[in-house]
Amino acid sequence: MDEIISGYLLKRGYTAVRSSIPQVRIFFRVDDALAMAVLLVDGRNLIISPEAYGAIKTKTLRMFESKGYTNIKLFSLFLTQNVMNFGAIGAREELSWIIDLSSKRLCIFDNQVADFDNLRPGLEELLAVEGRDSRTTIAGVLSDFFLRNKAPATLMLILINIIVFVFLSLLGSTLDTHFMIEHGAMSLDRIMANYEWYRLFTAVFLHFGLEHLSANMLALWVFGERVEKAVGKGRFIAVYLLSGYIGNAVSLLISYLSGSDVVSAGASGAVFGTIGALFAIVIKNRGRYADLTGGRAVLLVLYSVFSGFAGEGIDNAAHIGGLVTGLLLGFILYRVRETDGGMNGEGKETSYNED
Repeated sequence: MDEIISGYLLKRGYTAVRSSIPQVRIFFRVDDALAMAVLLVDGRNLIISPEAYGAIKTKTLRMFESKGYTNIKLFSLFLTQNVMNFGAIGAREELSWIIDLSSKRLCIFDNQVADFDNLRPGLEELLAVEGRDSRTTIAGVLSDFFLRNKAPATLMLILINIIVFVFLSLLGSTLDTHFMIEHGAMSLDRIMANYEWYRLFTAVFLHFGLEHLSANMLALWVFGERVEKAVGKGRFIAVYLLSGYIGNAVSLLISYLSGSDVVSAGASGAVFGTIGALFAIVIKNRGRYADLTGGRAVLLVLYSVFSGFAGEGIDNAAHIGGLVTGLLLGFILYRVRETDGGMNGEGKETSYNED
């Protein structure tokens, strides 16, 4: 907001003057023999007492006097989230206004001037525009959340998985094998008979029940956030999609070779790819990535793999395929640089042949 007001003052013909006080910006313009100065005081992170403000005024006036100005009118604008922080000053200082940043409004006490150099109309218009733009909407909240988050791609993928799950749950049971086949789950018979190769992709976003979804999304958040920070949004999405797709392709090949039609779905091939990429990042960083050491990375991979073999109805072929794919992509896509990260958690499957 201070930048917007600064720009407004500059458009009104004011000139910025260097200030020795970090929280105070000084603007002035000369009208005939009158020098009009505006102090833009950032009071968001401090409370200024009337005595301290008096000292600021005195210092500013002496600065202009030293430059030969004898007729000086000094006006102040206080930016604050809490009007009461400057209530004592406002009650004493006629040439001052308070800008309430929380409500985007101009506060003028009874004892203060109604206008100064015709600045009031423009300031009130600026604040009104800012107030309208800052209204909370669902779209605005979601946009701000994704744009400001350090791992927006991970959040986006989690959101897509959740939306797909909710949508399918409204149509039928995600625990019904036939229902899941009809909506894109992996099926050897359907792929080989009808050439429905798209299932290698769609199955990545389908889950058998809430427990299956929750386990995969938790793991994706824990591991995906770290990998995305390391390689960037676009490359992370590539790791996720390729690991999930190739993991499903490996699962399909094993099903074909064994002669069994296994129905499978789930994001854990992609999640295992994320784990593999994270392992590659640790290796390329000579055994450490943030708080994750080489030893911990090895234990993570081993635990993730063996936990799959210890359970029933888990598509371990998709896990291994995704893990190896992610490992290779991690070596290809990651460039060693300073980064933050850390991880913990586990990837684990439940129900049917899930991946």
